[in-house]
Amino acid sequence: MNNLINNLLIATTTILTLALSLPTNAQNTLEKLYTQAGYPYEPLVKRSQLVRILYHQDGKIISCRAEVTQDQKIWIGRAIDAQQKDFVTKPLRACLSRSDAKRLLKNTYQ
Repeated sequence: MNNLINNLLIATTTILTLALSLPTNAQNTLEKLYTQAGYPYEPLVKRSQLVRILYHQDGKIISCRAEVTQDQKIWIGRAIDAQQKDFVTKPLRACLSRSDAKRLLKNTYQ
């Protein structure tokens, strides 16, 4: 009985430790997106339910990708390596190609 209690205590402690450490290892997420005016990025943000940029910084290189939610469907872009200065000034343009943005914008009209 003591052995069972000790095993449960160890298992609970391990699960709690893992659960608390996950948020610190998760990718950083921008909470608000301010995009510069211009086609196709600005209308895409306005016509989509949610636009998220997930990124991880390694020195001056930022690995990022965009996620766009439209009509309960989530489009997940491929990871792109962006320069820090491009990411800071134009985050969506740095993480989402123009052709993908145009295609996603077209989907909002259908």
